[in-house]
Amino acid sequence: MTAKHRDPEYIRNAAVVRARVRRDWKLGVEVRCWRRGCPIHPGQRFDVGHLDPNGGHGLSNLAPECVRCNRSEGGRRGAALTNARRSGAARPRTSVRPAAVEGLAPWFEALFLWIGRTPAFGSKSTFSP
Repeated sequence: MTAKHRDPEYIRNAAVVRARVRRDWKLGVEVRCWRRGCPIHPGQRFDVGHLDPNGGHGLSNLAPECVRCNRSEGGRRGAALTNARRSGAARPRTSVRPAAVEGLAPWFEALFLWIGRTPAFGSKSTFSP
């Protein structure tokens, strides 16, 4: 775990995201990984990922992410940094992969309005941003 994940703001906001996911599971709302859109089933382990790796730890930058997606992206980023250090090249520019918005939990709807796409949400949600 990096220092980024020990930050008190991240810990506090990740707990909020986890609580919202558990609430959505109880309400029967489908929760999906923001990175690839794979379903996160009730009781399944998941990580709280950063939508923008350099965007801070605010709630608007955190989303549920399946373990496979989160860890593989972290591995790619770590390998890019290590390889750049070894070759003496400048630090690599890390790009943000586009989010898979289908089936995201309702609290992310406002986040995706700025990119002109509105995710398909179920009518079972009672949360309003």
